[in-house]
Parts: sequence; C-alpha cells; structure tokens
Amino acid sequence: MARVFVYDGRELPDPDPKMAVEEVRQNMSSFFPELANADTAHSKRKSKTDPAVEDDIYEFKRRVGTKG
Repeated sequence: MARVFVYDGRELPDPDPKMAVEEVRQNMSSFFPELANADTAHSKRKSKTDPAVEDDIYEFKRRVGTKG
C-alpha cells in the first residue's frame, strides 16, 4: 500500500512515508503556495503495480473563497 498525492491533476511522490498527510501538504506548499489553505480528500484505488493492493490517494484541492 502506497500513498499517492494528487494536485492539479498531477501525481506527486510521497516525500516521506513517516510524515503525516498535513505535514506533506505543508511541505509541498513551498512549491505550490496555494496548498497552504487547501482541502484534502482521501480515497483508495487499486495499485498500478499490484492490482491485489490498494493505494491511498490524497487529493489536495484549492479552497474556493471570495476576496475582499
């Protein structure tokens, strides 16, 4: 079982399996500043390398808000 992080349609590698999901999001916000306030959705899917195993998919989604 692997963790896969998805943002803007791109799959991003897991920087450190020991990190919590929120720590990963904060870490990635240095490359994608909009992730600092993003929501996280969790799902599962069959692994691409081993169909008998399910991967955890964490999708980061920008929050929709208003300015001003």
